Amino acid sequence: MKTNIASKINNIKIPQSRRIFYSFLIAFVFWFFIKSEDSYLVTQKIPLVARNLQEQKTYKEEVPDYIVVTMRGSGRSFIWLTFFENFYDDYKAILDLSSIADEYNFDLNSYYRQNPTKIVLPPSLDLEFIEVVSPRNIVINLDQYLVKKVPIRSQLFISTEAGYVKVGDPLFLPDSINIGGPQEIVDGIKFVNTEKDTFLNLNVSIENELSIINPNKLVDFDPKKVQGYIDIQPISETIITSIPVNLINKPNDVEVFVNPSTVSLTIIGGLNQVANTLPEEILVTIDFREWKPDKQFYSPKIDIPGNLFKWENLSPNNLEILVVDREEPIKEN
Repeated sequence: MKTNIASKINNIKIPQSRRIFYSFLIAFVFWFFIKSEDSYLVTQKIPLVARNLQEQKTYKEEVPDYIVVTMRGSGRSFIWLTFFENFYDDYKAILDLSSIADEYNFDLNSYYRQNPTKIVLPPSLDLEFIEVVSPRNIVINLDQYLVKKVPIRSQLFISTEAGYVKVGDPLFLPDSINIGGPQEIVDGIKFVNTEKDTFLNLNVSIENELSIINPNKLVDFDPKKVQGYIDIQPISETIITSIPVNLINKPNDVEVFVNPSTVSLTIIGGLNQVANTLPEEILVTIDFREWKPDKQFYSPKIDIPGNLFKWENLSPNNLEILVVDREEPIKEN
């Protein structure tokens, strides 16, 4: 039995191409470990960290996240750095801003040669900083840090089914947010936008969480999300009567009357808004400056609450302006 097994093993043949590949792989591994101990000059990105920003100051322009430097080190060190860069907390280039008031132009090569401890390299790796390749200079612009509250503007596209209407603009909770950043930038921001979204063929009110779009990369804002409410109601209509007519720009030297003094009309809008609208909320006005002695009837101007859809069927359509001269008082002798 042992003779048969040995005979079978001897009959197994490894293809020549596979033997060549294994030989090459082993040779490459030996060569790699030998060469990895050699010293190299390598251009590499290094995270840029700005520190010691003065209180109530912030950046007017973005500061780069990385700079490109040339370093000297063993091949093995660069291999470790390439694969494990994100795990090294002690790998960064530091800019100290403690003495910067408004603006300063950093010549990076001069700065890091004068402050070699500001280039932090992992002590476990055999690396040496040589020079900064890009950018050669960084201009730091600072501004006062300003916080203010701004309203939220909707970027929602909304449509409803036939027979329904969107009542007013979407409501947000909260209806405004705090933004903070460089005074020059924050001063110019009047509102923030919600993310764009589409709601089609609605027949009920809906509530949804919406993200706020950052108005500027240098601006912080809170909260990042708000609750949005879209009020959808069935379309309804009703007749409002006894709406008072207001005469504006009346003269003081004559008596002026409007006939009739009240009107009625039909309002159309969402069910709840129509049901809760009072006559006093509808503004019917006639401007006396339009009066002419030879003109008897005038069309009033109608203003309805903004949450209503429209009005129609004004009755009466035309109103009369009556002007009566005041009698002069009788003088006694």
